[in-house]
Amino acid sequence: MDGVQTVIVLGVVTFALGILLGFIGAGGAGLTVALLTSAFDLPVHQAIGTALAAMVVASVLGGASHYREGNVVGRVGIVAGLGGVAGAALGARIGQDIPETALQIAAGLGLWLLSALVWVRLRYARRLAEAAGVADAVTDLPPERRDAAVATLGLAGGAASAFLGVGMTPFLQLGMLVLLKMPLRLTVGTTMVTLIFISVSGAASFAAYGDVSTPHLLGLVIGLGPGSFVGARLTGRARGGILRFAVVATPFVAGTVLLIP
Repeated sequence: MDGVQTVIVLGVVTFALGILLGFIGAGGAGLTVALLTSAFDLPVHQAIGTALAAMVVASVLGGASHYREGNVVGRVGIVAGLGGVAGAALGARIGQDIPETALQIAAGLGLWLLSALVWVRLRYARRLAEAAGVADAVTDLPPERRDAAVATLGLAGGAASAFLGVGMTPFLQLGMLVLLKMPLRLTVGTTMVTLIFISVSGAASFAAYGDVSTPHLLGLVIGLGPGSFVGARLTGRARGGILRFAVVATPFVAGTVLLIP
């Protein structure tokens, strides 16, 4: 398949994938890695780099939207993001030394972990949010301790995202809920801002290693954006049980695809 055909076919396929991602409210880096490796025979290193590059667009648009809605704690998002920059660069560097097969297995296991984190978030996030109270302020930890905790959270999330090619949104949100006692509404928007830093750093690192495929990236951007918009409009019409099942099952199935020889 030449470059133009790749862009067209991937744009059509990822439009359908985007509908699913918009429906379940996911960034889709891990699902994209599974698609690129299994259906388009892209080496896993290139699949991760290309998925992270595509995530830049989604995180910028989502972060801007949440900022306009007042769902972002700027200092937390930036500090976590700066930690994520270092973590993503580190994760990308470590991943270069891992054989393709081993990295694909790690990515599959990472998606299973993500599925578990999503389940935990769905089951316990409301309780954690209630424990945090209704105020929109973050925890009263001293600023230096708060910044250290937030930077460490971003570092861990960034390293995992770039190493495994899995968007660690539930991990970051749970960390902000537990460590900072932030209201759930603010964790969602602030995490999206953090992902801007992580995706840019990870994509730039992989690009430096030659692991971003331009035709596949164009196809992803063309398909995922409109598809996610359509899928998001369907979310409110779905029954809660169906939506919860889809949110947990989707990364689990994608991980299973990566783990099948």
